[in-house]
Amino acid sequence: MSLQVQNISYIHPDKEVLFHDISFSVADGEKCAIVGNNGVGKSTLLKIITGILPPSSGQVISETPYIVPQHFGQFDGMTVAKALGIAEKLKALANILDGQGTEEDFAVLDDDWGINESLAEAFWRWGIGHVTPDMPMSELSGGEKTKVFLAGMDIHHPAVTLMDEPTNHLDAEGRALLYEHIRRTNGTVVIVSHDRTLLNIMPAIYEMSQHGMQYYPMPYDEYKEVTDSLKAARLTRLQSQQKELAKAEKAARKTMERQQKHASRGEKQSAKKGLARIAMGNLRDKSEASTSRLNKVQEEKLQAMSQEVKDIRASIPEQIAMRLTIGDSSKPGSKRLLKASDVTFAYDGRAVLWQHAPLNLSVYSGERIRLQGCNGSGKSTLLRLMTGELQPTGGEMLRAEVLKIVYIDQEYSCIDNKQTVYGQLESCATKRPEHELKMLLSRFLFDATTWEKRCGNLSGGEKMKLALCCLLAGDNAPDMIIADEPTNNIDIASMEILAATLRNYRGTLVVVSHDEEFVRDVGIEREINIG
Repeated sequence: MSLQVQNISYIHPDKEVLFHDISFSVADGEKCAIVGNNGVGKSTLLKIITGILPPSSGQVISETPYIVPQHFGQFDGMTVAKALGIAEKLKALANILDGQGTEEDFAVLDDDWGINESLAEAFWRWGIGHVTPDMPMSELSGGEKTKVFLAGMDIHHPAVTLMDEPTNHLDAEGRALLYEHIRRTNGTVVIVSHDRTLLNIMPAIYEMSQHGMQYYPMPYDEYKEVTDSLKAARLTRLQSQQKELAKAEKAARKTMERQQKHASRGEKQSAKKGLARIAMGNLRDKSEASTSRLNKVQEEKLQAMSQEVKDIRASIPEQIAMRLTIGDSSKPGSKRLLKASDVTFAYDGRAVLWQHAPLNLSVYSGERIRLQGCNGSGKSTLLRLMTGELQPTGGEMLRAEVLKIVYIDQEYSCIDNKQTVYGQLESCATKRPEHELKMLLSRFLFDATTWEKRCGNLSGGEKMKLALCCLLAGDNAPDMIIADEPTNNIDIASMEILAATLRNYRGTLVVVSHDEEFVRDVGIEREINIG
């Protein structure tokens, strides 16, 4: 076996159990996907397999795996070469070529004389030929960072590759390259993803839940058909057992009432016949003993039926309760909210965005816009210019007066990782009473046990749900919602509900998304391409 995960458990530092006793194995050259609800611990499991996190118990047996991570914040202080783990090797080669190589340099290089050529070829293949090894990771877009780590597969040639939501930031071209790579590679590949196209390329699915890992030797659509059928059967069985339990409980009550009436009549008749008190006591004792035995049998039967109902209910995946009605914007239709005139922008030490074709565009109230562009074209930068977080280097960005914009970015920066779940919501809705906030959290499946949980311990999808919960808690609907890859870190069930929510929102919507199905679902009416 290329990868063996044996009885892995993980407990957060605050003693919260994330998952327990997870076991599965992946054979050499096998390709599989891990799916499961947000918060079940999929990304944490990948970190444990790579050695980034230690498990609370259990062990992983594997060749050293290579990971394409979901988040990149930890790499922002590094160069591209350092993030890829080849900085020392490139430095050693440079020293040797300059005639200053030491024995240590030769040991570090390990005869990899073609490292520069391999790197250049890999970057070209993945569409980032403009990226250099000494470039800071912080200067790259999310898609460019993903492609850097995808190119790392061609440099390191790992036997085992793990990918955590690899298509999140990729443009259409990048996704096509990834799909083709997975089809062709002979290596072992394990992915966590909600990209249905990618999931259908994978020949096997592992479903991760609180009950452990369940293996399905089939692509996602077939897995979904099987699990939906199983779920429907369980729901039918649950409804049937609930009816049977209700009938049994009703019958038990009637039996009890009949026994009590019978006992009462017997005592009255005995009293009329003038039976001695001792004889009446004996009759009562026998009656009570008989009733007790019958009640015990009935109670055991009811307990068994009740436990079966609980077991069936526990086997049915929890349905997400996110039903978000944001409300309507107060801005009248066709009012211009934003106008960009000859806008350019430059980060310190980086080339000017849109230098040769400055941006000129307008956004009107009620529009539903998709912002498109290749990785690195400046989509996220434009969104931040729209919100006013950034100011143009050239040209101007005009906004309507009293414009309320809600911006949901890729990193959920509106969520304070140090806050508790309840504290985060309370800080966004100071006018709402405590019971309303807790009811709202419950609607989003944040039960009482999670209210004091630190936001830093939430999964990406849970942070997205909390951000939407905060949005709903606001006193007034926003005039504009700007969403930068809003489906990147939520499961498929949540994605469908989010799409319905944004589709029903009657304000201005600006979305960056590479998920074509989601774009159709939210009702986009206009596209702006910035190259």
